[in-house]
Amino acid sequence: MIVWVKMRMLLLVLIAFTLMLPMIVHAASNGVIKVTQVYTYSLNGEITENTYYELKSVIDQLPPGSVLVIYMKTPGGLLDAALNIVSLFETSSVVTVGFVYPTGSYAWSGGTLVLLSTTVAAMAPGTVIGSCQPVEINEVTGQEIFITEPKILNAVAKYFVEAAEFRGRNTTFAASCVYNDTNLGPEEALKYHVINYVASSIDQLLSMMNGTVVNVNGVNYTLVMENPVVTQLTPPISYQLYDALQSSVMENIISILGVLLILAGLLTAHVYLAGIGAVLLVVLALLGLPINYAGLGLMVVGALLMAFEWHSGGKLHGVLIAVGAVLIAVGLTLLIPNVSPPQYALKYNPTTLRVILYSEIAGIGGLSAWIVMLIARAIRAKPISTVMYYPTAGLIGVATEDIKTGQMGIVKIRGEYWKAIALEDIKEGDRVTVVSYEGNIIKVRKAT
Repeated sequence: MIVWVKMRMLLLVLIAFTLMLPMIVHAASNGVIKVTQVYTYSLNGEITENTYYELKSVIDQLPPGSVLVIYMKTPGGLLDAALNIVSLFETSSVVTVGFVYPTGSYAWSGGTLVLLSTTVAAMAPGTVIGSCQPVEINEVTGQEIFITEPKILNAVAKYFVEAAEFRGRNTTFAASCVYNDTNLGPEEALKYHVINYVASSIDQLLSMMNGTVVNVNGVNYTLVMENPVVTQLTPPISYQLYDALQSSVMENIISILGVLLILAGLLTAHVYLAGIGAVLLVVLALLGLPINYAGLGLMVVGALLMAFEWHSGGKLHGVLIAVGAVLIAVGLTLLIPNVSPPQYALKYNPTTLRVILYSEIAGIGGLSAWIVMLIARAIRAKPISTVMYYPTAGLIGVATEDIKTGQMGIVKIRGEYWKAIALEDIKEGDRVTVVSYEGNIIKVRKAT
């Protein structure tokens, strides 16, 4: 009898262990990430390739298992850039948290795709996501043309669906926001399992995330919040400068100025003006490259301008040297590594940090002093305007009409027409020499 009771108890224990085994295995397969530090980063404005490189720069410097909250307020942007960000998030060992914040923000089009690809997705009250139909922008007119070609539309929709499914989110919305430009507010997005949380602040969001199970590179982890310190990461100066240079306003200024200088140079036969305009258009093209290539390209163009000035014997009184030095300084700035203290602290020890910063300061300071010296030397020299625009003594031109001694007529000098007083009788077609220039009127005589 006693043996039978023991056997029954053993059987019950075996049955209980069998029932609990999946739970035990599941618990054992889950790691724990104790979160004592949370980093935040703002994704504001249009999504460009520079946005991708900024985020990659941040994520590459964060330790595995770090929590990065990305504040989002974006109308979308380049599809290729958004796809690169999705790939970055899906393969990263960092826990990415997309947070459409603050109230009144939005993450449309490519911004929605980025949000769907984050490890944890959240929205603040009064925010919106959606409107994901791809748009093609005419570079000349700026007109937006909605893409309706099935081949492209289906491919984009499928990628949205895969991004949502990878994070266990609503795939129906992912497709609908592409095909139908569907939009959702925070409560709707939470109800339909598009996002994980609705929170009014970062503190509330972190509190909600306590105990959340996240999947990082195929491994499940439970987030345990231990009063984390929130650190705002700012873009390094190189990316801030590149963002400014890539802005639509700056691009318009550079392109218009470049075209105007080329036209002015061609119409007035001033090859240097046209050359500077062409350089500006080259700079504009370089600004479409990744930041490191753009920085290197600007330094090469700057060095070529300086070499050309030296080779020409200083005909422009150091102007090309000054422009070249500025381009080199900008290119060097774009190549400088991150200078954001929180990010530096993650990668370098204090001694190394000081060496890097002091070296950068010394290098940029020396280059800046050299540029100032060149500009000062150019200012002290004869004004460039008198060389490029005004006829100086000794220049040769052609009379366009007969001019009697002491009378005024028209002569052509370096492709431009000037009022001229003849110091001797001059016939139409005669070659003339400039004697002097006063008050927009020149005095000429026959060239010998």
